[in-house]
Amino acid sequence: MKLKQILLNLQIILFMVILSGCQKNDGPTGNEPETAPSIKSIDANKTQILYGGMDEAIITCNASGGNLKFVWQVDLGDLVPLNNERSKVSYTGAACCVGDKIITCTVSNSKGSVSKSITVTILEVIKQPEIITIESDKTEIQSGSAEKANIVCYAIGGNLKYAWKVVDCGDITVNESDNTKITYSAPQNCVGTKTIKCTVSNEKGSFSDSIQMTVK
Repeated sequence: MKLKQILLNLQIILFMVILSGCQKNDGPTGNEPETAPSIKSIDANKTQILYGGMDEAIITCNASGGNLKFVWQVDLGDLVPLNNERSKVSYTGAACCVGDKIITCTVSNSKGSVSKSITVTILEVIKQPEIITIESDKTEIQSGSAEKANIVCYAIGGNLKYAWKVVDCGDITVNESDNTKITYSAPQNCVGTKTIKCTVSNEKGSFSDSIQMTVK
């Protein structure tokens, strides 16, 4: 009888030991000690996205230091926090944001602050080119004079190349830094209605439109 009682007590003790080992510790775990913040890395699931807001890059700032505050900054585009700590954000950009964009994460606490950046490239969506409008600051100029008209061609399509041509007579000068813009002038005896033509093209095709200038 004593042997059975001893065995029963041993089983109870063993069960309690196993149970205590499996129980979850609900006590306080303690916060990370507050030290000078340090950014280990900034990671993105992709570093190239298409403009338009539908394609996004998920960016995570991995940092240590305790009691951290995360602040994100970029010149153009939208940053949306994805967690309470703001250590993870999504980044998207519109058509105005095409190109390399530097995204900076600044981490701070009472011990100081530190920043680290990552570059995400926003790509154009290449479509069939189309000229929206051609505009000029003048509708008429005097021939044989120094007078010039400033003309600009507004187009969409992505990765566009611009070609300009004047029908009949006149001189055009293409802006070297921005091929969407030209100046037009007319030599002596080049009078009448003149047509200035703009053609835009990319790998999807080409599109042409023109504007008329009255030369006196």
